[in-house]
Amino acid sequence: MKARHLEILQEKGFPVPKFILVSEIEEVDLSFSEKEYFAVRSNFSTEDGGEHSFAGQFLTRLNVKREKVQEAVQEVFASYAGSLEYKEKANRGKTEYYLKEQGKAEKQKNAERQENREKQESTEQKKAEVLVEKVLIQEMLFPEKSGVLFTKNPKGILSEMVVVLGQGLGDKVVEDQENVLTYHYFPGECLYQEGRVQSCLSEQAQESPGLGLEEEELKTLFILGERIEQLFQKPMDIEFAIEKGKVYILQAREITTLDMHLPVRILDNSNISESFPGICLPLSESFAGEMYSGIFTSLGRRFLGKKVSSYEELFQRMVGGFSGRMYYEISSWYDILRLLPFSRKIIPVWQGMLGVSNEEISFSKKKPSFFLKCRIALLFCYYFFVSQRKMKELDKFFQERYASYSKRVDEEEDAQALYRIFLEMKEDLLREWDITLINDMVSFISTHLYGKKTAFSLETMKPVRALSALKTVAGKYGLDSEEYRREKKSYISAYGDRIEGELKLETRTYRTNEELLDRWILDSLETENAERSEILEAKHSLGKACVEKNCVETKFSENDCEETSCSKKPSELKQRRSFFYRLAESSCNNREISRLHRTRCFGLMRRIVDKIGEKTIGFDVYYLSLNELKELLFSGKDFSLKIAREKELRKAYERLPVLSRVKLLGQVDRDPLAGEISILSYESFKEKRNIGGQIGTPGKEEGNRKAGRIGQMEKVGKEDGDATARVFFGRGVSKGIFRGEVLKIKSLQEVRATEAKGKILLSYSTDPGWFPYLNMAGGLITERGSLLSHSAILARELEKPAVVNIPNIMEELQSGDIVEIDGDLGICSVIKQKE
Repeated sequence: MKARHLEILQEKGFPVPKFILVSEIEEVDLSFSEKEYFAVRSNFSTEDGGEHSFAGQFLTRLNVKREKVQEAVQEVFASYAGSLEYKEKANRGKTEYYLKEQGKAEKQKNAERQENREKQESTEQKKAEVLVEKVLIQEMLFPEKSGVLFTKNPKGILSEMVVVLGQGLGDKVVEDQENVLTYHYFPGECLYQEGRVQSCLSEQAQESPGLGLEEEELKTLFILGERIEQLFQKPMDIEFAIEKGKVYILQAREITTLDMHLPVRILDNSNISESFPGICLPLSESFAGEMYSGIFTSLGRRFLGKKVSSYEELFQRMVGGFSGRMYYEISSWYDILRLLPFSRKIIPVWQGMLGVSNEEISFSKKKPSFFLKCRIALLFCYYFFVSQRKMKELDKFFQERYASYSKRVDEEEDAQALYRIFLEMKEDLLREWDITLINDMVSFISTHLYGKKTAFSLETMKPVRALSALKTVAGKYGLDSEEYRREKKSYISAYGDRIEGELKLETRTYRTNEELLDRWILDSLETENAERSEILEAKHSLGKACVEKNCVETKFSENDCEETSCSKKPSELKQRRSFFYRLAESSCNNREISRLHRTRCFGLMRRIVDKIGEKTIGFDVYYLSLNELKELLFSGKDFSLKIAREKELRKAYERLPVLSRVKLLGQVDRDPLAGEISILSYESFKEKRNIGGQIGTPGKEEGNRKAGRIGQMEKVGKEDGDATARVFFGRGVSKGIFRGEVLKIKSLQEVRATEAKGKILLSYSTDPGWFPYLNMAGGLITERGSLLSHSAILARELEKPAVVNIPNIMEELQSGDIVEIDGDLGICSVIKQKE
């Protein structure tokens, strides 16, 4: 498969070094090249197949002189025969293995011809090996830089391309003998570099630049990656080398570790980032997920009837967290919108009103049946016209319930009872809350049909006016006055939860901390006084200038404007009498009322959690999910390790660029990254398809290329004192979570493979000889490594959780320590250290 891919790339004009294939009994003919050195690579029939990619498990010889090539070829063939046990265990489909099994069956049927049958099998087996198993001989490159480009992040982040770069030949990178740089590229979003570019200060270094990709090289790599992926119609793992400024493709194989049976999730933070800005803590993520799931489940029961069961799984995925931030799981929303009549027309309207910038639409479910859409259409028409009455009923219902629950929360002191109030409140309030979603759709459609950019929502101004009145009282009587305290109490009672980040439960609001409101009022008054002074000075200067120039034209212009304004009033009044205007105004106002009620609902939950925290573990309760909070209260489970892990995780995610949209395969997240991160400029990438020259080559020659490396706009380093002794960050290279005992290995000669059974192996790095040990183990931790290292490749193929590249981890951990590793997030958490 490896050689076949190279042949296809060569035929399509990609920059591939010349190569030939030879079998074990052939004489090597090197007339295809005039080079003196060659790379002799394995090309086992199932090494890079559609199910497995055991890169590095067979021998590859580099820098082989012309006269030594035949010898190297035999060595590579010998590596095929020497790993039969591994191939059988890994179900790799070796021809010899299947012929042997077939031969056993034949022997049982034909005992009399057993000896002849064995001879025949041996002959067929040898022929099959000659026909199938080959070795690849490729012109040797001596690159300044080399590495691997993944067109999709192997963890399952489908909207990310990853480049892992090393200096010199790629074998040193794979063997963890060289430091690497990792480039993370989200097309149209951001580009950032992980690791430090080696400095180039000496004259010799200037002639031979340090590790790091220049702009044209990086652009060329991403273009090549996109085109190769389009050619093979699969996510690809592409090995490349850069020699004298030219990019060469050495290998291209399918990324076999992506489970394409998992659901594709598209997350989008349009609009939701206003309510959940910045990093969110686990309790906020969990509570928001429960709320959205409950509301959409109620909506589904209202419209789908018995069919609701087929959509229940979808309702659990309306919002989700990624890198500590909240996102709409937009793919689920599209499936629900698809149920509506004229969904093709409605979805673009919904996208525009919600502010969804990426208009790509993706569905995860089959198209609903005609009869189901008809049922929904009739119900939607009904609710379209009765929605405003229903919203008024909901407003009255909420105010009654809110007052009741608020009183109960204030009076209750038992932590378990407070949690039960939350459960009761959730069931009670969410039962009718789905009508707000219908009203949202009515407001989107009616506003769109009305077609005027008018601010309908009068309700939005009520908190603003109340705050302005409070500020006026403070300016007149002072913050220590009884008048101000009375007005402040009234404001907090009505709008005390309305603040930036109001739906994040961990946010401190005016209700939880009145000093925040006092501080805002003081700052506002000081700013207002300063602005008033500036305006008075400006008016004085302007008046003086007008007297000198006799500003008649200005007065005439103002009068003219007034007349024009008056002339439009009858037209505006006529528009306001239209049905769509009245519907748009009403639905927009009701939308704001429901949003304010939602804020109060989240504020009530905040009060419940704060009181539970006072009785238990304080503010740390916000680092738990709802289920974990329940376990804490009713079973007394200790979550101290989990809390420490979440705290460090949130700190790490603060350092990563924010993504507006991300495409994922199943449940996956970004690595927190403990090393240095540099945000790079990627503006020129928007025109990357216009690069001149042949495919795969930079647009300019070495001498004309832009000086220096890609501009580093921002550098973010790890702050001293951020790390905790109990949680370590590295790179997650193989999925899964495993808890077990550490087996520290400095040399394989020190331990037997059986000692590794069920343990987490800890080492500086690994090589292919580690297979028997890792096959027995439960997981792997290494101090060095990258996505390309043997550690990563082996762990992924054997489906063992692995975290690599944890600085100084060999000093921090010892054999016998109990740790938990998370191969998705790249985290090692210490459970218990051996005394």
